[in-house]
Amino acid sequence: MTGVFALMGSRGWQAGTARLDAALLRLASRKHRLIGVAALRVVIGFATLLYCLSDYSRRRFLWGPDSYNSISTARAELPRWGFSIFLWSHSTLWFEIAYHAVIVVALAFMIFGGRALTLAQALMMWSLHNRNQDVLEGGDNLAQIVILFMVFTVSNAYFAPGAKRRRARMRADERPTTSTVLHNLAAFLIVFQTAVLYFTAGYWKITGKVWQDGVAMYYISRITGFEMSATYAHLMNNAFVGTALCYFTIFIELALPFAILSARPWIRKANTVALEGMHLGIIACMGLVCFGLLMIGADCTCLRDEDYRSLARRFRSVKERVLGGSWSPLPARVMTPVAMTAGRDGAADA
Repeated sequence: MTGVFALMGSRGWQAGTARLDAALLRLASRKHRLIGVAALRVVIGFATLLYCLSDYSRRRFLWGPDSYNSISTARAELPRWGFSIFLWSHSTLWFEIAYHAVIVVALAFMIFGGRALTLAQALMMWSLHNRNQDVLEGGDNLAQIVILFMVFTVSNAYFAPGAKRRRARMRADERPTTSTVLHNLAAFLIVFQTAVLYFTAGYWKITGKVWQDGVAMYYISRITGFEMSATYAHLMNNAFVGTALCYFTIFIELALPFAILSARPWIRKANTVALEGMHLGIIACMGLVCFGLLMIGADCTCLRDEDYRSLARRFRSVKERVLGGSWSPLPARVMTPVAMTAGRDGAADA
């Protein structure tokens, strides 16, 4: 019997080692979450542009050398290891150069991506955020962290000029490399940071009395400055709607880490779509546009590349049926030419 157990233990150990080796090989030879990271890049660049241009006429009052928030005050409020190029000089000319450099870098980062532009975006974004922390909305905290991880990723494999050629080179050279390992580790750290943020937010909500009582949304709708939508305030007068929205928010935030680890794609997709819907509601009803956009960008990294390809195939199939004027279900084991093409594209990009 001892020999049998020893043999079974040996086989189990070998099977576990084989699975670990296969997982490490996938980590080292193929870049993951390319679509989500690219979407995050676009969102961060766009949010930074919006942040700068929405207050362009008041830029000197908010961030300039003669701002109400003086340079000496801003320096005193800098976090540990914080910096800002806006604090290097009291010159108005220097401020204008630095401010417009933020806009140019954000635009280039949004369109082209790449490690050099990612690093430049990080430096410019940190500088702008640290110049005046009074006008930040909250999403900046997550953005400042994930942009550092993005320096080690391939952020322009999608939604950028030359992205298709870039993916073709990656497919042709699927061998273990340090660059691939760094990309995957950085991408997973972005997902981990996002999951921790949501789970922590959900935990603090569920331990708060106003959230337990289901009245948090009602009080939020009455906060001065967040009264962006009369419809939102009116809906929160309904006890059932307000309570349901409170509990739904807690549920989807606490569920995110488990959804990410789930083997069922529909769970990841449903949870991510729910979170993005929540932030679209925050944008529309509370006016926290940059915060909502940055959180939506982080949500995009929670889906795998195959999840996006599955959604694209479904969208193309539905689009073909709509344009063809036919809603009849397809026979079993029959694929439309569009679905077949999407499947080939997905296999090629896999």
